[in-house]
Amino acid sequence: MKEKLTSYQFLAIMFLVSYGTASLFFLMPDAKNDIWIALMFYALVSIIVQIIYISLFNKYHGDSIVTYLPKIYGKYIGFILSIIYIWFFAYDAARDLRDFTELTSSFAFIRMPTYITASVFMIVITYSVYKGIENIGSMAQIGLIIMIFSSILIFILLSMTKNVFKFESLLPILHVGFVPLIQKTWKLSMFPYGEYITMTMLYPFLMQKTKLRRTVIFTSILEGVFLTLNSILFIITLGYEFASSTNYPLLETLRLVHIGDFLNRLDIIFIVVLILGGFFKISILMYASALGISQVFKVKNWGILCSILGILVVITSLIIARNNPEHLAIGWNFMALYISLPLYIIIPLISLIIYYLKKLIKA
Repeated sequence: MKEKLTSYQFLAIMFLVSYGTASLFFLMPDAKNDIWIALMFYALVSIIVQIIYISLFNKYHGDSIVTYLPKIYGKYIGFILSIIYIWFFAYDAARDLRDFTELTSSFAFIRMPTYITASVFMIVITYSVYKGIENIGSMAQIGLIIMIFSSILIFILLSMTKNVFKFESLLPILHVGFVPLIQKTWKLSMFPYGEYITMTMLYPFLMQKTKLRRTVIFTSILEGVFLTLNSILFIITLGYEFASSTNYPLLETLRLVHIGDFLNRLDIIFIVVLILGGFFKISILMYASALGISQVFKVKNWGILCSILGILVVITSLIIARNNPEHLAIGWNFMALYISLPLYIIIPLISLIIYYLKKLIKA
């Protein structure tokens, strides 16, 4: 029986696929204390991009992105593009696994080899992917509640701590101007918002397809609001200088909580956000890649497919970079411009144009 997702499950998966890791960091340090404005702006831009995704899906109802590309570009070019998307989902999962292992190795499991951390984590993820998207969606409903509750709890606890909030740190607003800020922070449309491209693999599973557009718009705004509040929190507690220079601004923010002598050092919240975010994001990306392989190559044995893909993702995560600075540099300086931009925006836009040109020619 074909798997199905409710609107709420779809919303939860979509929210977690980006928020899971983006909430841990101070995105785009060059934006300084205006990052929150850029985050809200590109949340709205992401809605426009996703309208393109939805328009393509409506033209090829029931198809995922890897199955309708050959119908647009032809057998050979479309096949190549589908393979690129399948590879990208798996590679992105490997990059996120590398992020997770680097974070846990430097914070929680200092003496444990990274390959062991990555392997153990991937075993759980592979099993989750094997059980299917309905299983991931059911867990994501709970994960969404935990993530949102954690964010709200952090604000409440910090508000109860004396002399933590320094709202003057938000000033001056738009000190470089709006247009220069948007130009400087364009990579936000790649990460975190560009990762919504993964959801194009899950559109066919949505039970209430008439609610797809409103669900996507609502989730994009919700994501933008929470990421904006997250960045504002970093700025008014740590200041943008420290928030942008530290590896774990969320962790440093939690360490500011001091209520009496009994409530402090809430590192456990950081661990919860880290593990949940990593688990859901990698699971969804891996599922998208495995689903794409099964659709393009007609692979029937789902269990073997998930197992082999899990092994390849672990190996890739360990060899993609020599160290964490190199890993981050590849992501921001190479992937965002040369890989993410074409796959997230350019190819879908061209695909929609080609569809309408073909329709015009036939008419």
